[in-house]
Amino acid sequence: MPRQLQNRTLAYRPHLALAMSLMLCVLSSASADEPVTAIRGGDLYTITSGIIRNGTILIEDGKISRIGQNIESPKNAKVIDASGKVVMPGLVAATAYGVSGYGGGGKIADSLDPFNYNLSLALASGITTTFVSTGSTNAVIKTTYGDLDSMLVKEPAVENVSFSRSQWLSKTNFVQNLRKAKAYLQKLDEYQRAKDKKKLQEPKKPSGIDKHIRLLKGEVPARLGASTASNILDILEVIDEFGMKVIIEDAVEAWIVAEEIGKRDVALVITPRQKSRPNEYLSAPSGSTLENAAILKKAGVKFAIVPTSPSFATWGIAGRDLMTLPMEAAFAVSGGLDEQTALEAITITAAEILGVANRVGSLQVGKDADIIILDGHPFHHKTFVELTLINGKILYDKKKSPYFSHITHDD
Repeated sequence: MPRQLQNRTLAYRPHLALAMSLMLCVLSSASADEPVTAIRGGDLYTITSGIIRNGTILIEDGKISRIGQNIESPKNAKVIDASGKVVMPGLVAATAYGVSGYGGGGKIADSLDPFNYNLSLALASGITTTFVSTGSTNAVIKTTYGDLDSMLVKEPAVENVSFSRSQWLSKTNFVQNLRKAKAYLQKLDEYQRAKDKKKLQEPKKPSGIDKHIRLLKGEVPARLGASTASNILDILEVIDEFGMKVIIEDAVEAWIVAEEIGKRDVALVITPRQKSRPNEYLSAPSGSTLENAAILKKAGVKFAIVPTSPSFATWGIAGRDLMTLPMEAAFAVSGGLDEQTALEAITITAAEILGVANRVGSLQVGKDADIIILDGHPFHHKTFVELTLINGKILYDKKKSPYFSHITHDD
């Protein structure tokens, strides 16, 4: 074991002992010459290309190599029988807490703990990809329990920004720095276009605007929190001035200004059941509604769905945290959203918002073989994850889970 990993393992020994005793379902890494894996007989919820009944998925080198009906498996293939089951891409959590280590102000990549207890809970929940944030840093990671090398997908994924009317100083500084960055980039462009640069002096970059330059260049989106319609409109004004990509979290009152949001390059991370009382001092609409997601869909707004608590726990109320992420999407359906869009909001759309849809979020040839097998419809409250694969490796098996192996549909 590398010294760095050994030291990290010792540092988390109390948590490691508990996780190792509880999660016997985490299997050892496969050998380098692992044969082809074939998942056969299930209903394949591809997300982007409909449902393939009684289909087959072939996995080679951690990627989906073939998908469809009437596909023959190689003679030496490892066959997973999914007859009567639902097979779909691993779930993507657009926000998750407690799975990325402790940060300490540095890079998330330097603080990842592959034996984090919450990673094993994520696998049992069918979540294979998450967005994590610690202070000023953030990343997209996979929940590869026991496999540090495969965890990090992207860092940073966004620029975290504080922006609200209650934080007027942060908002003002952010806008002023964007203007400085815009002026600097314009001067730099003029300098680079000049035929005779000897007569010109290269513009000096103001301090403290590096992240604002990245935003203006579209290298990463800004991620901001805004719950009220007025705060959302404030953000839209900034977008109109600078044309940058933005992800808005919370967005409880997005339904009120859905048409305005739909006109811009904005993505949302919402919680359909999030509650907010109407403002009795306003004559205009305010507060929350279960129809938020359906209204946003009608306006052409892209959104991901997360539960009220983006953490993993086994002691809470069902549907309140990431242990049952599909349940939150199901409540959006009860508010008028169609099932297809609800599924997309916890798979491919969430992956698009995080900038990793080229790898995860749907069952497509060439994508990472991050796959879950369910014993029922994704939105049924009694449905359990039976198997979770990441990069083609089985990392969770319900039959070997001390938490869930004893639970059946007859209970």
